[in-house]
Amino acid sequence: MNNYPDYDIVNDALQRSDSEQDAAEHHGQLCALLSLQDSFAQEQWLTQVLPEVEKGDALLAETRSILSEIYQVTTSSIDAEDFAFQLLLPDDDACLSQRLQALSHWCQGFLMGITHAGITDIDKLPSNLPEIVRDFVQISRAESFEIDNSEEDESSFVEISEFVRMGTLLFRVEFKQFLSQSAGSDSEKPH
Repeated sequence: MNNYPDYDIVNDALQRSDSEQDAAEHHGQLCALLSLQDSFAQEQWLTQVLPEVEKGDALLAETRSILSEIYQVTTSSIDAEDFAFQLLLPDDDACLSQRLQALSHWCQGFLMGITHAGITDIDKLPSNLPEIVRDFVQISRAESFEIDNSEEDESSFVEISEFVRMGTLLFRVEFKQFLSQSAGSDSEKPH
């Protein structure tokens, strides 16, 4: 179950705080960074997303509070055994073009997070990860697709967003296993 704050409320708060990215893009970036770094603290993410809160800046403080909630929900659900993790996207009652644009932005954010984590050559990623990244690149271009709000387009969107959700979870698990195996092989080397 998605326990994130309402997508539109998050976007409004980000706009008031002069953020150049929307909620989906920030969330995609957060998920990539959580997957690629051993520890990625809430304050690190907030510092990347927003400027320091000045005393008396209630709008910025409110935005940081909303983003803190997103961080908490994401970190508690991304490793949940019940696969409760969800993408931060507009609700199902939003028009399909808005949801597709947000999914595209989410993937752009994930790709940006990979870059921020220092990954410059995706082909050096282990296992299925280069293919997941390539798929996310394709989906990041999705906002330019023509859609007509048909049941078929709706069904395709649901399928693609579920692919991104599960791809994110797979990416996280496989990269963590890779780090664990790398650390284990390093400790087995004679010194």
